[in-house]
Amino acid sequence: MFLPPFAYEYAAFPVPYPSFAPATHVTGIACGNGTLSGGRYRGIAPQAHIISLKILDAMGQGTSLRAIRAMRWILDNAPQYNIKVVNLSIGTNDRRVHRPLQEAVESLWHKGIVVVAAAANPDGGTHFLPPPSLSPSILSVGTWEDREWFPAKQTTSVGQPDLWAHGENIISVLSPDYNFSLQNRFKSSIVDHSYIAMSGASMATPMVSGMAACLLERFPSLTPSQVKQRLCAAAEKNGGLLEPSCLPE
Repeated sequence: MFLPPFAYEYAAFPVPYPSFAPATHVTGIACGNGTLSGGRYRGIAPQAHIISLKILDAMGQGTSLRAIRAMRWILDNAPQYNIKVVNLSIGTNDRRVHRPLQEAVESLWHKGIVVVAAAANPDGGTHFLPPPSLSPSILSVGTWEDREWFPAKQTTSVGQPDLWAHGENIISVLSPDYNFSLQNRFKSSIVDHSYIAMSGASMATPMVSGMAACLLERFPSLTPSQVKQRLCAAAEKNGGLLEPSCLPE
């Protein structure tokens, strides 16, 4: 999703193709203006501008190399587009690429860009924080509804996300290109012709990205570390759950 003027700035593929529907959904959670619902399903930061970098195919598959290249694009173009927050609702369990991905997100962080990344969804009892959320420098987000599945802090090398946000049955934009048969989603999740409910850490993460954008709108001089500290402190006062009502004034 782009705000006008529409642009085709970066993609890991030579020609445009239908977007992976959850990616559109994620964008709406962070920044949707709710126009198609009369404002009912607005995102957290509806006045934020969107730079969309396409690194996943229509099935949601991608490579770490594409992700790293996209982050390099952000690094090179952040001043031109005033990019302040990067949402990464992606992950991998391929430990061979941990370090390159960590280095990429940390480069953004050290250049003054807040990076918010999804922690893993529970899957068959195997829990991990996939890159890029493994980096201690950035903000990792878990789904509040899944918090019981993560190990207690400091009991394993995995640890917990920095904070939690709601990620269950979140209503946001339904991509017009959504193919239910290919992407294994049920039509019963549709709210109306423009919105759908989805769940997971990928939905919790843009909640936090949107709140980071709102915080920076109020306090534009904050560094990424200061944004992280304020959001984590706000969540801690609410039992670990970060909600828009928790944002410091």
